[in-house]
Amino acid sequence: MIHLLVAKVKRVLQGCGAIATNQADVKLLGFTGSPFVCRVQIALKLKEIEYKYVEENLGNKSDQLIKYNPVYKKVPVFVHNDKPISESLVILEYIDEIWKQNPILPNDPYQRAMVRFWSKFIDDN
Repeated sequence: MIHLLVAKVKRVLQGCGAIATNQADVKLLGFTGSPFVCRVQIALKLKEIEYKYVEENLGNKSDQLIKYNPVYKKVPVFVHNDKPISESLVILEYIDEIWKQNPILPNDPYQRAMVRFWSKFIDDN
């Protein structure tokens, strides 16, 4: 009985886009060794989100990378339901807002601001 209820809730959440319907709906374009890509991979693991990983060759950028990130043409690029998002910190906030389980950022606005400050500080230095 509980399995039927869980399956029904999952279908409803998939229908409204709160969770992906399959692995193909969540994709990460990345490059092995990039700390920014690792940051996104850790968040996806913490949130228990299945995704397809696409390894990019930064010396020969794919058409897909250029299509999804035409401004910077860099990784990571996170694609959810064919909607691309660039910049690792922006991706983390998106993931945290879409998938509520296992929050990454604190609920308190001040604490969230401090996380954003220190993340930006680390990235810039």
